[in-house]
Amino acid sequence: MKRIKHYLLLLAVLALGLSSCSKDQAYQYALPADAFSVCSFDLKSMAKKAGVTNSKYGELQKHLTEMLSDSEEAEAYYKELIQNPSKSGVDLKSPVFLFSNEKVSIGYLLRVDDKGKLEACVNKLRKLHNKDAAALKAEDGIFFDIDEDSTEPEDVKLDEFDESEYDVIEETSDTTAHQPSISTYHVSGNVKLYAFNDKAFISLNTSESTIEETKQLAKQYLSQTKDKSYVATPAFRDLEDQKGDIRGVLSMTKFLESSYGKSMTENIVGLPDATNFDGIDMKKCYMLYSVSFETGEVVGTMTYGSEDKEILKKLKKLGEEVSPKSVQDDLVKFLPKDSYMTAAASLSVQKLLEHYSKLPDFKKTLSELKEEGVDVEAIVPTLGEEIAFTFPHIDDMLSDFGLVGYLKTKDATLVDMLYQQAEKEHSGRYVKDGGEHRYRNADDPFFFGYQDGVTYLAYGGMGREQLFKTSGENFTKHSDYSSLKKSNSFCYIDLKKLLTTAPTADLLQMFIGEKAKAFRVLQSLSFTATNLDGKMSLKIDSKENSLKTLADLFAALR
Repeated sequence: MKRIKHYLLLLAVLALGLSSCSKDQAYQYALPADAFSVCSFDLKSMAKKAGVTNSKYGELQKHLTEMLSDSEEAEAYYKELIQNPSKSGVDLKSPVFLFSNEKVSIGYLLRVDDKGKLEACVNKLRKLHNKDAAALKAEDGIFFDIDEDSTEPEDVKLDEFDESEYDVIEETSDTTAHQPSISTYHVSGNVKLYAFNDKAFISLNTSESTIEETKQLAKQYLSQTKDKSYVATPAFRDLEDQKGDIRGVLSMTKFLESSYGKSMTENIVGLPDATNFDGIDMKKCYMLYSVSFETGEVVGTMTYGSEDKEILKKLKKLGEEVSPKSVQDDLVKFLPKDSYMTAAASLSVQKLLEHYSKLPDFKKTLSELKEEGVDVEAIVPTLGEEIAFTFPHIDDMLSDFGLVGYLKTKDATLVDMLYQQAEKEHSGRYVKDGGEHRYRNADDPFFFGYQDGVTYLAYGGMGREQLFKTSGENFTKHSDYSSLKKSNSFCYIDLKKLLTTAPTADLLQMFIGEKAKAFRVLQSLSFTATNLDGKMSLKIDSKENSLKTLADLFAALR
C-alpha cells in the first residue's frame, strides 16, 4: 500500500469525526503566491451533508478502514483515530486546500492542530507500512516524509535507457545537418513529499524537481509570511467571498505564463496575443468557481474576477455584445424532447469577428484563408445569432445514430462556399442532395445544406430523418427548458435516458453487472452561461442531500 494512499484516505476517515477547530489561519500563508490554481474544501459541511457525522455512518467507516488497512494492527489504529480524531494532530474543520503552480503539479495544505500528535501519527503510519521505518527527524523545525515511489527527473542516454522503467519519455536531442542526433531522452520524475511544522501540513507532487529541490520548496512555503503568500492576492480574497462546499480560483495570470498555459494558447488557440485585445488583458483575470451539494442536486457556479475592475466591465460588455439575447425557440423547436443531449446558444459571430480582427495574427489568418478560397469576412455578415444541436438517439439494432446541428443564416453563402471549397480539394466527394443548396457526402452519411433561413449539418440516417422534424413533442416542451432558455447558452444531457435505455444501459451492465442499477438515481446534467456567469446542475432522484446520495452510490459500487 502506497503512503500517499494512507495520507489521502486518512483525511476521509478523520472527516467522520472532525477534530476541534481554531480561528488561527496562519497555515494558509503556506499557499504559494505564484499558484495558478487554488481550491478550498469545507470538510465540516461536506461531512454533515454526507451524513457521516451521525450514528448511521458505520458502513462508510468500514469501507474506508478496509481500503486503508492491510493488517489487523492497521485496522485497529484507524478505528482508534475515528473514535478520537484529535489524536491525528490535524484540524479538518478548517478548510483544506489543493493548489498547483509551475513547479507543483498538485499540492494540498491542512492546518496543524498539534504538531506532537501529528508527528506521532505520521511515525505510526510509517511503521504500519514498513516495520523498519525510522522515526522522522526535524530539519529547521520541519518534518519531511518522502514517498517511497518518488523518482527524480533525469536525462538518459539511449544505450542506458530501459523503457520498462519509465512511463513518460520526451526526446530532447537536437539534430543538425552536420551532426548526428544525440540519443538522449529526458525522463520526468514524480516526487511526492510531505512536510509539516507547528502550523501546517503540506504535500507536494513535482515532476521536474529533485527531492532536495522539492524539500526546499516545502521549506519556503512553510516559512513564508502573509504578504509573500497567495493569501495577499485579490484572487484569494474573492475566493473567500465565494459560497459553497468547494470553492476554487484559476488565476489566468499565472496559468497563461506557465509552460502548460503557453502551450495551450499557442497550439490550441493558435494566437500568441489572443489573451490581450481591445483593452481586455485576460492575464489580469481569474475564474472563480464553487460547488454546493443540495437536496437532490449538485450546483456548480463559475464567474470571472480581476484585480482591475475596468477589465471586468469591458469583459461584461463584450459578453453582452457577443451573446446579445437569451436562447430563442426558433431552432430549439426542431430538437426532439427526449434526446441524449441538447444544446443551444445565442451568439453573434459578427461581433466576435470585430473584436478578434483587431489582433494582427488573426488578420493574417483571415488573409491566408481568403487566398485559399474561404472568405470569412464575406460569410460572417450572412450568419444569424442562433445555434442549436441535438444527439437524439442510438439505434443498436441498425447500428445507426444521428447528430443534427442548426445555424440561422440570411442566405446560402456559407453552404455554397463550403461545397465549392470541398469540390476544389476533393472533386466528386460531395454531391447534390435533392435540391438547391443541399449536399451530401457520396460515401458517408454526412449531409449539409440551407433551407428557409437555416443552415444545417446532419450525420447518420437517423440524423437526416430528424432534420426540421416538427411532429411529436420538441424540446420546448421539456420541463427544464423554461429555466434553461433564460441563459445565453445551454447544454443539457439526459442521464436518465443514457443510463436506462439500450444500448448504453446494456454496455454499462456488461461491465459492472447489477451494480449499474445504482446509477439510475442520476437524472440530468446541464450547463448554462449568461455573460460572465456559468452554472452547472447535476439533478439526482433523491430527497436526501446529493452528497449523501453520491456517497451511497460510491458504497454500492464497491
